[in-house]
Amino acid sequence: MKSRSLCALVAIVLTTVAAPPGIAAEAAPSDWRPLFNGRDLEGWISGPDKSWAVEDGTIALRRDFDGREHNADYLWTRETFGDFVLELEFKIPEQANSGVFLRTSDLTDPVYTGLEVQVSNSYGRENLSRGGTAGAIYDCQAPAKNAVNQPGEWNRMRVTCRGPRIQVDLNGEPVIDMDLDRWTKPKQNPDGSPNKFPRALKDFARQGHIGLQHHGRAVWYRNIRIKRLDDAVFAFLPDEYGLALKSPQGQTVFRYMNVKPKGTPLTANSVCCLYPVKTPGGEDVVEFAPVDHPHHRGVFLAWHAIGGEVPADFWGWGEFAPTMDRAIVNRSLKAIAADAGHAALEARNEWVADGTTLIEETTTVSARQTHGVNVIDFDFRLLPKFDLTLQQTAFGGFCVKSRKDGKAVYTSPEGRVTLPPPHHLKPETDWPAAAWYDYTIALDTGKTIGATVMDHPGNPPSTWHNLEPIAMINPCIVAPGPVMLQAGQPLRLRYRLVTHDGPAPVELLNRLSDEFRKP
Repeated sequence: MKSRSLCALVAIVLTTVAAPPGIAAEAAPSDWRPLFNGRDLEGWISGPDKSWAVEDGTIALRRDFDGREHNADYLWTRETFGDFVLELEFKIPEQANSGVFLRTSDLTDPVYTGLEVQVSNSYGRENLSRGGTAGAIYDCQAPAKNAVNQPGEWNRMRVTCRGPRIQVDLNGEPVIDMDLDRWTKPKQNPDGSPNKFPRALKDFARQGHIGLQHHGRAVWYRNIRIKRLDDAVFAFLPDEYGLALKSPQGQTVFRYMNVKPKGTPLTANSVCCLYPVKTPGGEDVVEFAPVDHPHHRGVFLAWHAIGGEVPADFWGWGEFAPTMDRAIVNRSLKAIAADAGHAALEARNEWVADGTTLIEETTTVSARQTHGVNVIDFDFRLLPKFDLTLQQTAFGGFCVKSRKDGKAVYTSPEGRVTLPPPHHLKPETDWPAAAWYDYTIALDTGKTIGATVMDHPGNPPSTWHNLEPIAMINPCIVAPGPVMLQAGQPLRLRYRLVTHDGPAPVELLNRLSDEFRKP
């Protein structure tokens, strides 16, 4: 190649799968699960050329073999992995150049954000190099021996990643034992030799995608399976602003914010929102009190025109109803679940106007990671204490205030959306009902991130106030008409938020939406 809770709840979840044939298991089969099902590329992300195919139970390249680098056409796991054991088999011809990528954190810059185990035909060579010898960690460490089989024969590879330690066995021979913490300088290996990486390897992400490299030469892979070694779990960590959720890899997923930061430009009286919200890669997805709309706050639920004996605006706009002495006040915030697979919290809020509680709110927010995305589910239960009317307006309700520092595009299940932007005073201009809409932005930094909001069929009918100039995703139940709330009769609203790195994963989003919409 060139290239943290008010309580802590801990459980370990093990997925039971049969060990695939062709690899001798050193652990119970329930510890392992296949990454390749032998039939199709479910669970993998392929590039625009769709060069990878399944053939006779193997993953193979099918294209003209030009020997060139095809960095956009690597094959990546949708899921990310931290500490693990990976086993696979590969076969190569005489002319070969491929690799197995480990913990790649940025799929738009894969060759500089992940490590590659070299897959090449070095059979019979005496010289060991960190570039051309099979089993090398490309450009960083040569293998201890040349253990590859001759072309046309299957090879067995086992890779163990645990913290900074990377170990590679090839055909039963230990060839790499590497401590990333020894790589302390950019573009330099511990022995002083140069490498291509502008960041020291000790600073590389220790969570990322597994990939198969496409460099214009034939290669076959099969029997790909993985065993996670992470004992880590999701954890809620209280901080001065609320309750932050950390993933099993220690990255922030979101914070439920119930305290207004001192000195903030937020003009709304209410907080009770999610901020920050992150992608699996650690990028911020939403904004808090941006200059142009300082009453907006990450991911939140509010309306700006509530009618009744005490009219109220809890959104923070102030044009259709008063905002003074109107606030959504948090009464309790607690973690209710946190294990290796998911986490959930419960927030109890009161919507207070002139000292009177108009609505009691109980909300659960749950999160999990799957196929390389963060999935955050919201279940709002609103109990009106008086008869109220959510007046018809073009926007309001559940809102994701996204970033806008880049070039953005909206996508729906039908593809890219080219509808004109809706008008904030004209409900009839909102976008039509859809199972989901995605907002993806190519950031000025060069990275691409996105957020998808999915509607639930149990919600009142909605149209969508999706407005690119302010980077907003808003399924609006009051755009089709006013919503009447009777005292003592709860309103339940459910939404799913998916955050992702890279372009909108449409097939995955459709599957997650179908799952969410099932009775």
